[in-house]
Amino acid sequence: MKIDKNSLRGLIIGSFSVLALSACSDWTDTEAISLDQANITKQNPELYAKYLQNLRKYKESDHKKVYTWFDNTQKVPFSCAHHLTDLPDSIDVVSLMYPDNLADWELNEMGQVRSEKAMKVIYTIDFESIKAAYNSKLELTTEEEPVAEEFLDYLTDSLQYALSLATKYHYDGICIGYAGKSRLHMLPDELKEYTENETAFINIMKDWHKRNPDMLITYEGNPQNLIDPSLLDDCMSILVSGKTATSEDEFTYLLLLADRDDIPQDRFGLTVMSTDLNDPNKQIGYLSDGSLAMAGLAEWASAVHDGIELEAVGIYNVSTDYYTLAQSYYYTRQLISSVNQPIK
Repeated sequence: MKIDKNSLRGLIIGSFSVLALSACSDWTDTEAISLDQANITKQNPELYAKYLQNLRKYKESDHKKVYTWFDNTQKVPFSCAHHLTDLPDSIDVVSLMYPDNLADWELNEMGQVRSEKAMKVIYTIDFESIKAAYNSKLELTTEEEPVAEEFLDYLTDSLQYALSLATKYHYDGICIGYAGKSRLHMLPDELKEYTENETAFINIMKDWHKRNPDMLITYEGNPQNLIDPSLLDDCMSILVSGKTATSEDEFTYLLLLADRDDIPQDRFGLTVMSTDLNDPNKQIGYLSDGSLAMAGLAEWASAVHDGIELEAVGIYNVSTDYYTLAQSYYYTRQLISSVNQPIK
């Protein structure tokens, strides 16, 4: 069904403006909100139901996808920052950073944001993290390429466990994390091990998706390093990692590195880091000029770069943005508005 985006956005904006009158106090309050506090769901349930209906239609329309990675380590929540239900409604996909050992209230909130707001809940399976864990176990450096004959059993077991979580907790899908590295200057022995390790990882992920075609898959990393980029064909988005980028110019550079003929250009996105509350030096989530990476992405993502128009954006560790003094999730909302004006 074709949806008129302009009409739909008007409906959402109209509903949202009324909702904002009741919700604005929530945006500036960094303390936990009492469950008994009056809110729009109680004050005007019909209006809220209409808003959610329009929101779900918007999620079905053609728009720029917004991804977030959410720190769900807190199992006894004491702040709105710990709740999926308090994320900005227009987020399309939220990835739980700790996908196992979910509490009942987390599972309930997953179901709520999925059914009410059409928000997809996924988790990331990162190849580099699996290799790093294996190397740490053997007391190797993180740069060393594991010997495939010895590593593949560990890789298979790790992926079997990780993929089992999708059905165990009824996730909507997974994000495939893969950074890789350039193979241009690898010596023959390293190239052999590197190729076998990556091929095994890709084949297992492709086989899983073939057996689970209804599961959403997306990608985050450096796609130009993939030996077999056919992995990307079924991915909803191809998110280039800008989590360590220090400038908007570097965002452009990273995007252009991924612009190859064998990589679909019609679903490119870019991810950045949110700030870290335990980072007194203000290095994580900042650009070299001292500005926030999220703010830089909001400015950069709305433009076309060498003919490439971004179709998605992502924020890693988004929950720290809840504590922004101006408004909860201020920079996340700013980013959403930048790529999908005037939704937020």
